[in-house]
Amino acid sequence: MLLVCLLEDSTALEDEREEAAWGLEFLSGPFVEAALIRAVRDGDFRSDLAQACAESLAGIWAREGQADAAFLAELRGLAKELIFGILGGRAPHLLPPGAL
Repeated sequence: MLLVCLLEDSTALEDEREEAAWGLEFLSGPFVEAALIRAVRDGDFRSDLAQACAESLAGIWAREGQADAAFLAELRGLAKELIFGILGGRAPHLLPPGAL
């Protein structure tokens, strides 16, 4: 998983890491989701990279029809707005009760 390695490479250029994050939306699995979640947390839920990862994570969840409920509860700030917005439009059944 070269994209995950690039995403987690702190020496890589920020735009390269963001491109990797966007590319990961079209993959799936626990390894990919865990890497995206780590990056969102590491970006304090608001960095540009965290935003790209949040968008990809929401896309994966919408496509797969399941979301990490514990991480949804942990979300805050812009990452929460992005994920809830994407899920609200593409898979509202994945949102926590009362989120809409």
